[in-house]
Amino acid sequence: MKVRYNANLVLEKVNKPTARKMYNAGKEVYICPCKVNPRNNWGIGHFFQKEEGDGFEQNFDRLVSHYEYYNCQYNELGKYAAYYVKEA
Repeated sequence: MKVRYNANLVLEKVNKPTARKMYNAGKEVYICPCKVNPRNNWGIGHFFQKEEGDGFEQNFDRLVSHYEYYNCQYNELGKYAAYYVKEA
């Protein structure tokens, strides 16, 4: 599924293993609750990108776990995260 995020950016929905692979390769991954359109007005989704050399190594699964704990607890939004990457 493809979603137009803004005039210059199209996001493609991917599964968790693909999102993990893209994140570990240094690409930006957009994460939002599963029932939320990525193009929402509430700013509930976020772009995440692995950063090297800052002394803080962020594991993708830990990042997703923290995101789901704080943002995916409500039936209205969804109980798990959905993953999007920029269209190539």
